[in-house]
Amino acid sequence: MKETIERDMNGQSQTPQEVKLQQLREILPEVFTEGEVDWEKLKATLGEDINFANERYVLNWAGKSDAFKALQTPTTKSLIPAKDEGVNFDETEHIFIEGENLEVLKVLQKSYFGKVKMIYIDPPYNTGNDAFVYPDKFSETRAEYEKRVGDKDEEGYMTKDGVFKRNSRENGQYHSNWLNMMMPRLYLAKNLLRQDGVIFVSIDDHEVHNLRLLMNEVFGEENFLAEFPRVTKRAGKTTDLIAKNTDYVITYGKSELIDLNKNPFEDDGYRHTDEFESERGKYKLSQTLDYGSIQYSPSLDYEIYIDDYVFRPGNVTAEEQLERQKRNPASDFCWRWSKDLYEFGLKNGFIVVRESARGKRIYTKTYQNAIISRDSNGYFIDLIERTKPTSTLEFIENVYSNDNSRKDISKLFDTKVFEYSKPVSLIKKLTSNGSNPNDIILDFFAGSSTTAHALFLSNISQCVFRNYILV
Repeated sequence: MKETIERDMNGQSQTPQEVKLQQLREILPEVFTEGEVDWEKLKATLGEDINFANERYVLNWAGKSDAFKALQTPTTKSLIPAKDEGVNFDETEHIFIEGENLEVLKVLQKSYFGKVKMIYIDPPYNTGNDAFVYPDKFSETRAEYEKRVGDKDEEGYMTKDGVFKRNSRENGQYHSNWLNMMMPRLYLAKNLLRQDGVIFVSIDDHEVHNLRLLMNEVFGEENFLAEFPRVTKRAGKTTDLIAKNTDYVITYGKSELIDLNKNPFEDDGYRHTDEFESERGKYKLSQTLDYGSIQYSPSLDYEIYIDDYVFRPGNVTAEEQLERQKRNPASDFCWRWSKDLYEFGLKNGFIVVRESARGKRIYTKTYQNAIISRDSNGYFIDLIERTKPTSTLEFIENVYSNDNSRKDISKLFDTKVFEYSKPVSLIKKLTSNGSNPNDIILDFFAGSSTTAHALFLSNISQCVFRNYILV
């Protein structure tokens, strides 16, 4: 094979070592971790004897032990009220905190330990182009760290250059840096959750695999609830091999006591109204009282009289009905309801007669909020709320895409301010499922403050109040 020497964009040729590493990467990609040769993997691949006695299934990365130290180091920071920068400061129960979120989470431990019902975060996706807080080296002193994250501009706001560093793909610890940033924040966030609390984390395929493993470690694999795919856009780059149109919402509970609200049962068939609508809701007529049963019963093959009209299952004649009862076939037409259930349903408005191609037919009403139940005292009307659990396909509709987030932002600003904010509809849906009135919702990667926007709208439309803490 003809050897070629590749050149970098700056015109510099690769060194012989770089050429050999590239050739090794092409032959044995599995022995590389974060761009570097994993010598233990290389030995195993080549059949070298390795001591596996201490091996176990665990997520590990460069700097993990130091990240635990960062988690355990107490903060010297405190929250200082900025009354001149707030609205209705003394009355509002919402809190917006400006600060490096690791330090803020530590400060919040004392006042909000075990009090937060729901957390939503949209952390950096680690695409290689985003920036986030991570140390260049764990030998950085506390004073050096505080100076870096404390850099302010002339107006007193934190400077991005002081706090954030770009995590390039060329970085030798590309994934490790992201994990070192996320791990202590997730542990502190877990402390703030109630026992019935839930956390939702947006992420894409750059780190979704590592995030799942990390959250298994922090929250426990048994508390994993779902990995929701979300449509980010309908169209993708035509130059890509695969158009990537989704990201994910990873969901974990704090414990087995997790409590999520179900969704209202929606069915366009509920369009008919009657005098019971205020109590039972609308109804649909999807079923006739008679049907071709696979298990015929003579007790369900009786005559019904309504307004001088005689109804028989299958619209047969009296003679045909009598012959069928004597024959007692394994399957044939009969009523779905027993005679006493039918009489209760007729008396209480659950029966309606409609014309059909086969003549008059009896239909049973299916109400949105009422069913017929039975106990030891007989039949009664049971008022219910029809719900359904959230599906893992919940967020594949375009209403939850970034196309709608741009529309949300354009309603507030004349220019493009945020490129990748989440749509209000997504956060409204998550808060509807994950929280209740008077609960506290935390977002410590606040970004464009979509969480606050969504909660304002939800509180108004539902006439309820949920509190938020944004960092």
